Amino acid sequence: MLTATDAEPENSTPQLALRWHPYTPLQPDTLSHAIPATHLEILLDHKEQVADAAADLTGWLRTALRRFHPDELDQITATMPLLAQFTPTTSVLADWAVIFRDHYVENTLGFLLALQHAGVPTQWIYALAKGDRTHNRDRVHATLLDLGCASGLLDNTAINAPDTHATELAAALHQVDAFIDAAHEAGRKVLVIDDGGLLAQGYGRADAPRRIDAALELTVSGLKRITATGELGIPVLNLARSQLKTRLGYPEIADSCLRRLRALLPAIKVTGRPAVVIGYGTLGSRLAQALRHQGCQIHVVDPDPLALIAAAEAGHATYRTTADALRAVHPFLIVGTTGDDALTVDDLQLLPDGAYLAPFATRDFSVLADPDRGLPATEIPGIGRRYRLSGGGQVTLLGDGRSMNLFEADAIPNQGYDAYRAGTLIAADALCRRADNLTPGIHTDLVDDIILNSGLYSAYYDTYLATEQQPSPRAVTRQSATTASLAGMSACVVGYGAAGRLHAQILAEHGASLTIVDPKHQDLPKAYRGFPNGLEEMPAAVRSTIGLWSVCCPTADHLPVLRTILAKEPEARILLEKPACQGHEIDAFTALLASHNNARFVVTDQYQHARALDVLTNLMARLEPGTEPDYVAVTFTKDRTGDVAQGRFVDRSYGVLGYEWLHMLAVLRRILPAEAAAAYLAQQPQHAELWATYDPRLFVSALTERTNLTYGATRLRIELTSSIATPTVVLGSTPRTATSGTGPWRQGLRPADDRHRRVTVHAGRTQFTVHLDPVTATGGWQLERNHHRVTAERDGLMLHDEVVHDSPLHTAIRNATTTLMGTCSVPEPDLGPLRRIAALAELLRAQQPTGLAEQTSA
Repeated sequence: MLTATDAEPENSTPQLALRWHPYTPLQPDTLSHAIPATHLEILLDHKEQVADAAADLTGWLRTALRRFHPDELDQITATMPLLAQFTPTTSVLADWAVIFRDHYVENTLGFLLALQHAGVPTQWIYALAKGDRTHNRDRVHATLLDLGCASGLLDNTAINAPDTHATELAAALHQVDAFIDAAHEAGRKVLVIDDGGLLAQGYGRADAPRRIDAALELTVSGLKRITATGELGIPVLNLARSQLKTRLGYPEIADSCLRRLRALLPAIKVTGRPAVVIGYGTLGSRLAQALRHQGCQIHVVDPDPLALIAAAEAGHATYRTTADALRAVHPFLIVGTTGDDALTVDDLQLLPDGAYLAPFATRDFSVLADPDRGLPATEIPGIGRRYRLSGGGQVTLLGDGRSMNLFEADAIPNQGYDAYRAGTLIAADALCRRADNLTPGIHTDLVDDIILNSGLYSAYYDTYLATEQQPSPRAVTRQSATTASLAGMSACVVGYGAAGRLHAQILAEHGASLTIVDPKHQDLPKAYRGFPNGLEEMPAAVRSTIGLWSVCCPTADHLPVLRTILAKEPEARILLEKPACQGHEIDAFTALLASHNNARFVVTDQYQHARALDVLTNLMARLEPGTEPDYVAVTFTKDRTGDVAQGRFVDRSYGVLGYEWLHMLAVLRRILPAEAAAAYLAQQPQHAELWATYDPRLFVSALTERTNLTYGATRLRIELTSSIATPTVVLGSTPRTATSGTGPWRQGLRPADDRHRRVTVHAGRTQFTVHLDPVTATGGWQLERNHHRVTAERDGLMLHDEVVHDSPLHTAIRNATTTLMGTCSVPEPDLGPLRRIAALAELLRAQQPTGLAEQTSA
């Protein structure tokens, strides 16, 4: 208990007392039934003379305690796996400011957390509620403020009726103006994700005095508002009429509408009774079908002849006007889905006594609340309002006259909107990357191309609908796993070359406090604590605070570094860049691990986590079901002559085998059945056909291995090719969407790529190809980094051409870190591929020409 007393000692009677105790809530307050580990019930007593202070304290407590608990945020993130999967860890979004206006529901919070994870600083996120009475709107608001975001209200009512809400609208827009000005002054462009509310105020017009830089439009009503504002001066991506929303979003919206309707009418008979649906668009048509499945007689009103044709051919009675419908039938239920005035003043006298009105857009039945009508109304708490009509009858408006599925509810399940939120983020990332090159105006086809090429639809099917569920390579509990475990933790990166820099970047993104150790790099970054003299010089006081070690030094130094770390920290958690060690050190490496049972080791293997390979295997199963591949070719090349000339690390022990070959074996094992992969690794390399290019600087600078393998009844040809000394060009066919100027393909994104990674698989009559990042196709068409291409061709016809956005290295490090920081047992490092490489190197060295052998060893 806390108390506050008078300042005078003689008046020490408590004026305000605060008491609390743990308690279990009556029910969970999230959609996924998350119950935080701790819950408090608080009682505040106060004297009359401190009423103002008590009110201030109550307000502060309400805001502080209504925040979503970290356990609840974890659960929201976990219920939106596609959003987690398609959240880029590095994005141009990080350089923008974002105004996001939508309903304050859980999936909105999940999206804003994803924006933050994509790199947008919380101070550059401004969230605006639309004014609907959603169930936990106060909790979303409190959580956003706690995260550091701005949070406010721009009510749809004020946008639809600006004359009668001028003061409210001006106050909201004043805050928006300040945010836009601050962003532009800080050198940030401004992206708006909205339903036309802000664009309707002129922020996107070509002649706007204060203009945003790009926008995503989410609703059809927003499109109407934008059209009425005049010429646009910015690009607007239209998600409202995208295939994503039409095919995946609206069915979920219709489902939420029907569920809310039935919840508000528990005592009302539905089966067999007449219902009028006003508006037969994307939502209205789905609601009509859903109500018909409930047994209702459906009567459709729509002024559009095409909509009436569709409704009639679906078996519904149809009418051009609401008045016509109400004269023909006496419905128990009238549903509005137009976003405009679905009822007129003249229609009011035709409403049947006792009817229920269900609006699913703000303006549908606004005539009832028109102050000029003056209809008497009685509030029904938690249900809506009952209006008495001029003829003596009465009707009940369900909800508060706005979208009824949002009335005192959270509307759509998080999983139901998972794909839509993921697609919105994909579109936002693409829009910000292309904003300078897009023409002003509304773009719809471009949105469809972006989403189609992202791989979202395949991931959606695999995650929620596939009969045989595919294991996801992504960590879907982002907040509860990697981010939560690394936030504030001290991590040490040993070796600050190319791999070390990437590890440091990713660990820092997840909130780790970094220390860098590398005696070969004296220009260590000033942003991190650095030790340029090696691990031996690290003070014990610093070393003892390290919670995670990331070893990225040259392979020859791995074993000595591990010994140094474990000698001082025998329970260390170590993330080890591939390969774990040199081939002749395998026995010593396994012995070191065996002697430190309390330590935890994970070797990164990024292509074990490549989502493009998931797309490939799923595509193979769909197009050639039950057919095993009979040919697999993996080609990884990189011209390293420039690196060698500059004195960068040269692997003279393995040559070409020490660079990309482990990656190639990881790809091969992802594609082959387990039986075939095991048979390949067990086979002696002497049975393979090897084409080697020897080099006095690099031992072997190019190698092709061809192997014939029989397992079960299948004969398989494997071809692995890698080169590190000469430029190699591996081009795919010209993408179908490239020449149209839409989609992710661009010419001249960067100079010619110096590395190529390509996988070809023959199964049945189909050839499957994966072109891994970086991707260049014929004609100079290129994809942005961390984008991959998956194709399937049969008999000269392209069956499938998909672009997959994914960073395997980021995923590999996140997953490895989650494993290291967890409590479950860690699998022993898989050294089978390394043993294969060591055996190949030994065979190649035995066949090396004498003169070259002497030069190489020298």
